[in-house]
This record gives sequence, C-alpha cells and structure tokens, in this order.
Amino acid sequence: MDGSGKVRRLEGRPIVVGYDGSAASDAAARWAAGAAQRVGRRVRMIHVMPWPALRGSGGTAVAIGTDALGRAAERLLDKSCRDIRHEYPGVLIDAEVVIGDPVPVLLREAAGASVLVLGSRGLGELRELAGGSVMAHIATHATSPVVVVPADWQPRPEGPRHVVVGVDGSAESWNAVAFGFEFAEQTDASVTAVLAWHDPQSTGPGDMLFPVHDLNALEEDGAVLLSEAVAGQAVDHPDVKVTETVVHGAPSRVLEEESRDADLLVVGSRGRGRIRGFLLGSVSRAVLHHATCPVAVVR
Repeated sequence: MDGSGKVRRLEGRPIVVGYDGSAASDAAARWAAGAAQRVGRRVRMIHVMPWPALRGSGGTAVAIGTDALGRAAERLLDKSCRDIRHEYPGVLIDAEVVIGDPVPVLLREAAGASVLVLGSRGLGELRELAGGSVMAHIATHATSPVVVVPADWQPRPEGPRHVVVGVDGSAESWNAVAFGFEFAEQTDASVTAVLAWHDPQSTGPGDMLFPVHDLNALEEDGAVLLSEAVAGQAVDHPDVKVTETVVHGAPSRVLEEESRDADLLVVGSRGRGRIRGFLLGSVSRAVLHHATCPVAVVR
C-alpha cells in the first residue's frame, strides 16, 4: 500500500509463514492455511536455522556441521506440511529451510509475500532484540502486512466472520483500513472500524495544554475522522458490511476488548492522529501481546 489507503494488488504472491516448530508457529501455519484456502493463495513455509557454532575458551566462534541439523529441520517442516495439508485439503504449500539470521531472512521473504504470518512466541533463541521482540521488530519493518497469531489460537466455528480495524488518522491506519476491507471482502467478513480517543494529556516536558477542553467536540472530531477513513473503502467494497464505532478510552484497551469477538484485528504499524487526543503511541505493540485474536500490522 502507498499511504493513500489504496490496496496494492498482490495476486499470486504467497502467504509466507515463519515456522520454528513452536506451538505459536503451528498456530500461525494453520491460520495461514485457512486464509489461503479462502482467498486462493498458496502458502510458503520458511524455517530459519541460525548458523550453528561452538564458542571456544578464547571467545572465538567455530562453525559446526549443518547437515544433521538441516535434516532434522526438514523433517520438522515436512511433518508440519503433511498435517496442514490433511487439515486444509487443496491448499498448495511449499517449504524451505534457510540458514541465516531470522530477522533479515523473514524481512526479505516479506518483500515477495502477500502477507507474512508469525507466531506470537518463538523464533528460537532470537526472541529479544534491542529491548523488544523480534516479532514486533519484523512487524514494524516488513514491507508486507504481518499477521501475528497467538499460540492458543483455534479456528472459530463456521459462521459470520468479523474484522476489526483500528483507526487514528495516520497514513498507516488508512492503509490498515484498506487492508481490513480487502481481507473482509475476500473472506466474506464484516468490518468494524474503531476509533478510540482519550482526553488530551501531556506527552513530554514542556507540553502546554488548554486547561479546559470540549470532550463533545473531541468525540465529534473523532467521528468525522473515522468516517473519512472509511468512506472510500466502503465505496470500493460495497458488499462489505461496515460499522463505525467511536469509543472514549485508552486505544490499546479498547482494541484488546474488541479483539475478543473478532477473527482478525488490523492496526497500523505506527499511529499518530492529527488531533492530540488521538495519540496512539505504542498501541500496535500492546495489542500484539494482548489481543486474543490474530493481529495484522500494516505499514
């Protein structure tokens, strides 16, 4: 997507899964297969195996043989593919074991993907990166939308599907709305577009705020902002049922609550509305860790 809310068509591009054998990556693979079955895409599963090395007494790293480890990784990946093909018949799956650093490998894979799907936990020993998770780092920097699937995710019973999209007025949230409508149209789901607002507050030393602010005006401004974000997509996707919801509350808590009844929660990778009361900050990171449904992060 290009920042205008227009969807960059990605026909033919696979749904890529970062797989490492963890329960979360198993859930991610199953979610990807279910999505691929509904939208007619193939699945590409990638197991990234870091270079194995032994560290000597002098601190030098000595590479060790990768053949045995590579064969074990291939067996793990082959078993997962067999299980998924059995559960989701007709889905085309290819798989590959890649030796390297998970972060650049998965970011490179995202460049050729329609969606990159990760488990909420996993990625081996590289779970933490500069004070944050590898999962959050990839979700922030990948060029494709990234879907993060909770480890305890289970397919919902057949019935009406529901996509929730968080809106804040930023370019990323406009792209999130576009992705949400596109996904909803392809999966016969409805959309709830949510804008959560809170009272203006200081965001750092030296901030000056008016001592009195009009909460009704803030809510009305939020409703206008939400309608602007949704209007174009509603025209482009007339068959998608859409509900617009403006809620007074902390955005992360509001979206986490909305996720309880959703099949997918969609947020922008960064959010900063044009009204101070709509400052989202680290909302995307918060919902990645606490939402109860899969979360799509869109740049």
